[in-house]
Amino acid sequence: MANFDTNYTKATDYPTLYIHGFLGVPEDQIFTKLYRYFGSFTKDLVKDLRKEGYEVYLPGLGPFNPMWERACELYAYIFGGRVDYGVVHSQKHHTKRFGRTYPGVLKDLGTPGKHAKCNLIGHSFGGPTVILFSEILTNGCQEELDATPADEVSEFFKGGKGDLLHTVTTLSGTNHGTSITYFMGDKVIEMVSRLILNAGAIAGNHIAKIYDLYFDPWGIMEDPAEWKGGPLGSINDPQKKAGVDAYATNKLGGSIAYDMKPDVCESQLANIKPNKKTYFFARPGQGTHTNKYGTASPDGHIFAPFKITAWILGNYTDKEHGIDKEWLNNDGVVNCKAMRAPTGVEQYDFVDGMAIKPGVWYNMPAQNWDHQGWAGMFISKATYYDVMGDIMRSIYSLPDA
Repeated sequence: MANFDTNYTKATDYPTLYIHGFLGVPEDQIFTKLYRYFGSFTKDLVKDLRKEGYEVYLPGLGPFNPMWERACELYAYIFGGRVDYGVVHSQKHHTKRFGRTYPGVLKDLGTPGKHAKCNLIGHSFGGPTVILFSEILTNGCQEELDATPADEVSEFFKGGKGDLLHTVTTLSGTNHGTSITYFMGDKVIEMVSRLILNAGAIAGNHIAKIYDLYFDPWGIMEDPAEWKGGPLGSINDPQKKAGVDAYATNKLGGSIAYDMKPDVCESQLANIKPNKKTYFFARPGQGTHTNKYGTASPDGHIFAPFKITAWILGNYTDKEHGIDKEWLNNDGVVNCKAMRAPTGVEQYDFVDGMAIKPGVWYNMPAQNWDHQGWAGMFISKATYYDVMGDIMRSIYSLPDA
């Protein structure tokens, strides 16, 4: 293992939560014995960071769930208790209001000392997840407050807790979606969504210990902790069929694929107001280069299947949706432009020597690897740990705002 360099001034000692994106699973799943989301097949970043003395967590959130559901799940994961998706949201999108119950890994978050604050690092769809989470934690959700009796409303929707976040970082985040969703089209997205949900309806609870699908908000499966066992499900079950329909066809707040459409993502993250005591960083990846024709070609070193998607993204424009040549460079999955800070916030392109201020977003220089490079796939342990170690050191060197 390559050791993390500790020759730096450590200003804080707060815990860090690594937030997975699409298809991700927590560390207690059997699937992770084969593949670690942050570490790939041969490395385990979370485990090795702990050996270095960092307090780190890898939450289990819905690997196919939209960003709203995942943000609510993250709140319950941190503070403990039953997930509350909100009265308004659940009625609007035909989901259950309550989800599963989490024990809470940082119930004392906000108390003086090492747990006064925490850091969030979100990869891929974990990017918009941590952005929305930060927004609600800071400013709450007035719509949910207005519709919910005061003694029933989730503390999450009350806001006022943004100071609990020391830093928020996105890694190749789908912060503005990805144009591959426009290339696929709504019909393909709906078809794929239905296939995934139907599989969940049949086998969701039976495979939860191996790979938890977290489809309980749509009535597709039950909380694994409360499930008493039973036969395989049926896609013809009226309740489960209704859940599949709600997930697959509800374009705003429906499946994860719809949330990754740039226009939908923009609407979900509109009017973000960053907390004034939190530091924000958008770290892109890039696995393409601009060629002589003015489009983008995949670099030779990126993951072979991503060369295909990188070429598609690198040549795809869509005038109707505003996808122009500025969107062409990508990491094989996400456009580099889409990895930048949210629209409407104060933001700067970082250069060496620049003073870092809280309440402001910084677009960091691109890391020259593909989308799964942030997960360590086909990146040497030394290189991967050096890059991730630099990120950790930069976070822990920042003083309290």
